[in-house]
Amino acid sequence: MRVAGEKPCPQLRHLAADRPRMLDSMSDENRSEANRERADVPWELPNNSMQRTALRAAADAEALAPMNVNDTLHLLTTIVVASSTSGQSQGTGFFYQRLEPKTTDGPQWRQIADTWLITNRHVVLSRPDGSEAIPDSLSFHMRRIEANGLRWEAVLLDRKAVGERTKFHADREVDIAAINVHDLLIDKIKSESSKYAQWCAVHSKQFAGHNNIEIEASDDILVIGYPRGFYDEVNLFPIVKSGIIASRWGAHFGGKPYFLIDAKLFPGSSGSIVISKPTNLVVKDGQILHAKEKQFSFLGVFSGEPYRRERPVELDDMVIIQKSGYNVGVVWYAHPIEETVNDGVQTPSAK
Repeated sequence: MRVAGEKPCPQLRHLAADRPRMLDSMSDENRSEANRERADVPWELPNNSMQRTALRAAADAEALAPMNVNDTLHLLTTIVVASSTSGQSQGTGFFYQRLEPKTTDGPQWRQIADTWLITNRHVVLSRPDGSEAIPDSLSFHMRRIEANGLRWEAVLLDRKAVGERTKFHADREVDIAAINVHDLLIDKIKSESSKYAQWCAVHSKQFAGHNNIEIEASDDILVIGYPRGFYDEVNLFPIVKSGIIASRWGAHFGGKPYFLIDAKLFPGSSGSIVISKPTNLVVKDGQILHAKEKQFSFLGVFSGEPYRRERPVELDDMVIIQKSGYNVGVVWYAHPIEETVNDGVQTPSAK
């Protein structure tokens, strides 16, 4: 499907094989002529003397066409629904990939080790009464291509599968859950590759500090998700909201690995990916670097809004507890996501 005014998204090819690969960073000086034609060039000086980097997912020697930010933001996220007999919770999730270690120095194709659906712990485990439990089922969604457009197709996990596939951060106060969906995505694409729109994933090389984009307090950020289940129901495009970093970047606010953003968000945004505002111009060592397509840093996962509880108001047959907020949001840094994937626990600790 092509939306007016957009580039058509290339169909997913990087999951056509069991072990997709990614092209690691390289420069003009050590790139062969064949690889030179395949590699994208994110950052360069006007005279092309700056070392160029590329990271591209592919199942064979053929590289995908560069993807613009409009496409990337469209395809990073999905709706997540956890259901149980006591109710249902809906939030946002996004895809995260781990790469196999490099085997040699220099540029090389690297295999994608696995793919994870990242969301919040409370999206997966929460119950209306405030307790925690593995849900009876959990679903995320893929964009299926139909004759008249796109529609969501649910990928459903039963209670056993949720328990086996999900990892939580070892610190239960860190509101992160990671669900291994690598084989599920591969199976879908292998069976009907032309029936699904491409999806995108972030990885550790996009963490802040791993590229030329410098991050600090007051910088612009984007939060991409499905607030209150609201989104473009025709093109299945999420809502992209803006804000700024509202606490010291890099510091653990209150001793926990998160920072604050100044942005007005709503239920359903939980689990949204947070990125720096995309740009194709940065200043590095006094020089202006330019990118053909806008780039961003992966900052973390949105978790919700801190509240202050007011004194309870007692009525004849009920007690009302008022909450007042600060109009800021909690974003867990990206590095606890890697900790969850690498060393997380499968059985959540009792509450």
